[in-house]
Amino acid sequence: MPQRHWLDPLARQVLQATGQLPRPVVAAPQPTAPQPPAPPSWTMDVNRASRDQWVQLPGCGSDRADLLVRLQQGGVQFSCADDLFRLLELPADLAALWHPHLIFHWHGDAPLQPVETPVDLNTAATAELQRLQWPDDRVQRLLQERRRQGFQDLADLQERLCLPASTVESLIGRVCFGQRRAGPSLPPRT
Repeated sequence: MPQRHWLDPLARQVLQATGQLPRPVVAAPQPTAPQPPAPPSWTMDVNRASRDQWVQLPGCGSDRADLLVRLQQGGVQFSCADDLFRLLELPADLAALWHPHLIFHWHGDAPLQPVETPVDLNTAATAELQRLQWPDDRVQRLLQERRRQGFQDLADLQERLCLPASTVESLIGRVCFGQRRAGPSLPPRT
């Protein structure tokens, strides 16, 4: 054990400051390992997020936020980021910015797995719509609504066909809305 100087610490500092005692040798600072990125300052439960929370995300404008809130109000939930990013057709760089802020708490039954190639609900033939394994009356309602006007998104499909949330959730990643057929102009929904 090194022997300590007999002077009290204050007297030692005074003598070191005046040069009468040598200053203590200070070890060179050790290089520090790079710190991991700081956690995001805020997170949100995707399946319970408000419109205000959605618009905080970079690139999430009011149209996207409104769509997500409408789906949520219809009972639709997302089980993982891939489902959300696929639905919104989010570019990879934007998805990377969103990912740290998103938490996926599932509030209900387990989701169904998506089919590999999506069915375009605005152009698919009746035989192709059978892949959805829907009852015939639901397929007929879809065709009837599609003749009036093409579907815009899942929320529009859910509202016009009065689909339960579990059905809409099972469509995430399985359907798309590529080409919208122009139908007669309809009065705005209230």
